[in-house]
Amino acid sequence: MSSQSTIILDRLISQSVKSGAARLHLEVGSHPIVRLDQKLISLESETVIQKDFLTDAVNMILTKEEQQEFAAQKSIVTTYAFQGNMRFKVHIFYQKNNLALIFTYIPSVISDPESIGLTREVIELLTKKSGLLVIAGYHSSGRTTTVLSLLNYINNRQSKYILTIEDPIEFILTPAKSIIDQREVGRDTQTFETALAFSKDSDVDVVYLSRVKDYATLVSVFDLISSGRLVITVTEADSAADAVAKLVELAPDAEANKIRTTLAEFLLAVVVQQLVPRRGGGQITVTEILVANSASASLIKEGRYSQITSVIQTSREEGMRSLDQALLELVKTDEIEYKDALEFAVNKTNFQSAAHKFRTS
Repeated sequence: MSSQSTIILDRLISQSVKSGAARLHLEVGSHPIVRLDQKLISLESETVIQKDFLTDAVNMILTKEEQQEFAAQKSIVTTYAFQGNMRFKVHIFYQKNNLALIFTYIPSVISDPESIGLTREVIELLTKKSGLLVIAGYHSSGRTTTVLSLLNYINNRQSKYILTIEDPIEFILTPAKSIIDQREVGRDTQTFETALAFSKDSDVDVVYLSRVKDYATLVSVFDLISSGRLVITVTEADSAADAVAKLVELAPDAEANKIRTTLAEFLLAVVVQQLVPRRGGGQITVTEILVANSASASLIKEGRYSQITSVIQTSREEGMRSLDQALLELVKTDEIEYKDALEFAVNKTNFQSAAHKFRTS
């Protein structure tokens, strides 16, 4: 990479981090753009991005092996270490036959589970010898932050062997009371399935899987849990019911009943989250929590996922809460604006009614 390109990239990344932006977008023919508090802001004071600059940046960021993969696939997700103590997830792809890069800042400080809204009942599940914890949400919902919080909680309090299988590795965990190995798909192992199969015969206690992409991977996860391991994974979903349904949908129709039964047996909890604008600036994590019990297990076995929300709403004493209940509590404490809460509410009619009662009381 030319010295001039290095200077420009360093300046853009530094400026992005100092502003508190979550992401930096670089596209040929446009000014750099940052995402700050869910808003896209064009850095008009910076010059328009040139093709040669992005070519230099890609060649610097990618290894030779990654460059070959990128040439074949036309897109790649990797990580980039900046100034030794900052890490970014980087999406590199083509659009309109030109390069485009998106840098996502990976926070260097891991939050405590309590500070991101996890209940005592969920945290206590981290002492379980085996079972499945699912962290759900969509892109930019803070799922990785929550997973890191859970893993670090175990790391600081228990003597465990923790294995992560990621694509790519985002945050480098520092061992405390636990042993931690982090394997990256494509670098340290060929596939998720290969890594899971290998870990089954190892001394591992806790496994984090950055995604369950297909039925074969799900079966491997269940095999690992049946051998006495705690597994944490993430999925894309907007509710606990949706997360459960999407895991079952990975199975062919002939295996669906079996998968529902196994999932009902192994599931410990589902945490679904959204990042909502905080009153006064910034963002706050809002979580829906399902802690598995006999009622939810029966619903999963029978495929009656839509009724899971009712179990959550009526089981606050077990550490559960729906997304709408969590939003309402934050409105009551003035941490978020009512209009923002309503935008994220699942059942807007019921939410408006509940909010009206306390706002007029």
